[in-house]
Amino acid sequence: MTQSPEAVAGDFTLPELEDVRREAAKVDTHAVLALPESEEPAWSREAMALALWEDRSISTEELKAAAEARCAARTPRLHTFVPLYTTNYCDSECKMCSMRKGNLRLDRKFSGRKEITAQLEILYHHEGVRGVGFLTGEYEDKHTRLSSAFRIGWAIRTALDMGYERVYFNIGSMEPDEIDVLGEWIGHEEPVTMCVFQESYDKETYGRFMGQTSAQVPKANFDRRVVSFDRWLDAGFRYVNPGVLVGLHDDLSAEIVSLVSHGAHLRARGAVVDLSVPRMRPAMTSRDTTRVNDDDYLRMMSAVAFTCPEQRLVLTTREPQEFQDVAMGLAGVISPGSPDVAPYRPDSRARNDEASSQFLVADLRRPRHILSRIEAGGRPVEHFVDPSSSAPTAG
Repeated sequence: MTQSPEAVAGDFTLPELEDVRREAAKVDTHAVLALPESEEPAWSREAMALALWEDRSISTEELKAAAEARCAARTPRLHTFVPLYTTNYCDSECKMCSMRKGNLRLDRKFSGRKEITAQLEILYHHEGVRGVGFLTGEYEDKHTRLSSAFRIGWAIRTALDMGYERVYFNIGSMEPDEIDVLGEWIGHEEPVTMCVFQESYDKETYGRFMGQTSAQVPKANFDRRVVSFDRWLDAGFRYVNPGVLVGLHDDLSAEIVSLVSHGAHLRARGAVVDLSVPRMRPAMTSRDTTRVNDDDYLRMMSAVAFTCPEQRLVLTTREPQEFQDVAMGLAGVISPGSPDVAPYRPDSRARNDEASSQFLVADLRRPRHILSRIEAGGRPVEHFVDPSSSAPTAG
């Protein structure tokens, strides 16, 4: 049972891994898998996730099947949103990201009002999607941060007024005054999800990739980033999407514990929580590669999905079609699209140019083709209206 927000007021703090390990050692994993789908186990979620991940007497396929069964009761079973990068300017220096400020080879782009509106029209009318996610870089000086919050607030309002049913935004960490500026555009109950991926909950790894000091490198501020969701909830909003970049930190056990713990904290505060566990993808002048194999990745997804069945895992087209097919039963959100700036065209696949994209995706099929194929396989996708099966629409 979810506690009231007042019962758990306060910011998230990282769990003590050794304490969780001691509890996980007492978890009867086989008994956990045998529980009815609707029953919440007696152990903490982070201890249960750790135990399931590490107990190799349970095969990945067995764990995956149990997780799929536990998630099957969700309604809707699957929904979608498409990412829309509105700029690739950024003041941070994340080593795994093409958008980092020091990457002088990147072709910098910025979308104004007309281009953002045109992209929304393409996604709505030509791709049939009713979910969109706005993305930017993160910025150093306060004026730019407030201006970015205002601009993305306007974009969110534009999408909602156009008929979009769910909107995500990923613009970096946010302080209360920045949330206030963005929040002027939306109501507290509107389906707008803040995405602030921690990338890694390990502070040493975080500093190695994002920077050791936040002076002139805004994303290097670990603490500001990790409490952004609490600030969002404090302001009266409900929808959140934490995540880790899988493979950035070598200890997957620690990342699973921290992500599940963060999700449990936000859930206890009354939030509606999605969880993201994307694998690293190639990026310009970066050596990031997919360092976690498919079996381990599926096992990680399965442990998290089983433990947090009402918290939807987001699956993206970072992964190839073949992996999507295998993992789809674990996902609650499918997000097809491109990490290039304003990449969508009315009659062709999206652009994903290495010269201007944050990274390169594995699957560049058009969103409508990806989503209609999923539906043809028997899985309805919320926030998608297949243009090929509906009357022609102007635009």
